[in-house]
Amino acid sequence: MPASQLNSLPNYPVPLARGQVTESAWYRFFAGLFQGLPPENVTVPAVGASPYTYSAVRKGSLIVEGGTVSSIEFSRNGTDYYDVGTTAGMFMLNASDILRITYSGLPNVTFVPS
Repeated sequence: MPASQLNSLPNYPVPLARGQVTESAWYRFFAGLFQGLPPENVTVPAVGASPYTYSAVRKGSLIVEGGTVSSIEFSRNGTDYYDVGTTAGMFMLNASDILRITYSGLPNVTFVPS
């Protein structure tokens, strides 16, 4: 995906306006919010040994597909886990939310930032 199709927050030193005009970096950021541009490209995390634990670094969705998955559990604190009731799908996560995937055949996982 070309960088122009991603929406990123301007760096700290970029002023919101210069004179009577909004700075171009801020204009592109605000326009991207209304156009629904994603903040980053999708990533494919390397799946570790079972049970594999994925901790989201930002808000987004984790897609789990394929392999032989016996359970997927969600946690917000890393201590209490809740069975999501399915062994594949797209799971919405906030930053620091955790999915624990137990498998005997390696699944494919993809993270989609939002």
